[in-house]
Amino acid sequence: MKKTLLVLLALSSLTLHAQAASKAADKNYRFCDDITQVDKLLDRSNQTVQRLKAEGVKIERIVVSKDRKELYLISGEVVLRYYPVAFGGNPVGHKQFEGDNKTPEGVYFVDYKNPQSQYLKSLHISYPNKKDLEFAKSQGKSAGGDIMIHGFPTDKRKRYWVEMAHPGNWTQGCVAVTDQEIEEIYSLVKENTLVEICKMTVEEKGDDEKTPEEPKTVISIPGKRTN
Repeated sequence: MKKTLLVLLALSSLTLHAQAASKAADKNYRFCDDITQVDKLLDRSNQTVQRLKAEGVKIERIVVSKDRKELYLISGEVVLRYYPVAFGGNPVGHKQFEGDNKTPEGVYFVDYKNPQSQYLKSLHISYPNKKDLEFAKSQGKSAGGDIMIHGFPTDKRKRYWVEMAHPGNWTQGCVAVTDQEIEEIYSLVKENTLVEICKMTVEEKGDDEKTPEEPKTVISIPGKRTN
């Protein structure tokens, strides 16, 4: 009887995991519709990267909330990691053009990884997509590109200023984390992982309720500017 119960519990657990895994992997499912859905996930963020990798855990989606300034690594109904992040110096709204210092919004994917980035390591996000390109072209402009999830600059001079600014918004449109955090993200996330970036919600406030605008600190990158 006891063995039968254990078998049934194991099968139930596998079934629930399969159902949960399909949610995060479903391209039509949106955590951004209600970001509080993330709070309802099982939290395993206190477990080591080594343990997660040993278990063969697959990151099915990266969710980035502009409102919360946080990035989540999700597998099924489990959040495995969450990190504070910095965005482009002009974070409100979807990225549309080269040089607008905005971070894209919507669903993309990690199309390649760079182990020798100017920002230690990076995951390239598949912006611009076809829709982004068509809109920019209709306006006679470039959509830009080179949008990454990355760490701090390897250049010592730039790094000095970034360390003071972070997690204030300092990039030219990328999503930035610390070096330790990008090491974890890089080791856990594979290419073709979905990336869902939630738009910033702008609420109307009275004059007495308005908060000072965050300084727009952008670290310029030598060479051609594409983001």
